[in-house]
Amino acid sequence: MKVKIKHIIIIALATFMLASCNSYEKLTYLQDIEETGTSSVFEKNKPGYQIQAGDLLYVQIITENQEINQLFNPFTSQASSQNLRAESMFYTSYLVNDSGYIEMPLLEEIFVSGLNIDQVQDSIKQRAYRFLKNPQVIAKLASFKFTVLGEVKAPGVKQVTANQVNIMEALAYGGDISYNGNRKKILLLRQSDQGTQTYRLNLAKGNIIDSEMYYIMPNDIIYVEPLKSTLFREQASDYVFVISALSSTLTAVALILNLMK
Repeated sequence: MKVKIKHIIIIALATFMLASCNSYEKLTYLQDIEETGTSSVFEKNKPGYQIQAGDLLYVQIITENQEINQLFNPFTSQASSQNLRAESMFYTSYLVNDSGYIEMPLLEEIFVSGLNIDQVQDSIKQRAYRFLKNPQVIAKLASFKFTVLGEVKAPGVKQVTANQVNIMEALAYGGDISYNGNRKKILLLRQSDQGTQTYRLNLAKGNIIDSEMYYIMPNDIIYVEPLKSTLFREQASDYVFVISALSSTLTAVALILNLMK
């Protein structure tokens, strides 16, 4: 009897240890990443973003003429705090229309679709030189919008004022992946002028850091798939509910039949 109990305890401990190892692999990011210290770094591999229809561009034009400055930057002097500056950037930005143009006062329509932000700035500057004396031009995306869906704690559309966002930060904006999320299967949908591109990311691998997919792009959609065990638990819960309901019904029917005898 004691031998059987000993065997049961050993099996239980082994099962617990295997389950713990399995949980570690499921819940840990960048499991095989190397420690660089100060001797080396992971190279930054960020693809350039090309402006698309629907983007908001913040453009600031500064000249020696204060009236011209007020025309292009009506709320700049009032935006003293960071929140007010962010809000003024959003509401004074120029929408890229479906044809790929922005329309600015005095400068009229400027084509920006397919250009990166530096090219946009140069294009606006060239146009500004036709009408203004020694203009200084600053152009940037007014906001960085992306969507996080699936097994995260706070899914939804996220809009931030950062110039760049990596995949870890994007998931942090979504409250991080939940216990039920699969860190090895992240689906990323990326919009382009040609259509939608799809990628699969494995955040358990350290090589994600020096890949092109480490930095997300504006308008990306990030979907975290559930673990198979999550689906199994959900289905098992449904089956248990059905069985429990049937059992209760059969018990009630048997009780009624007994009373009718």
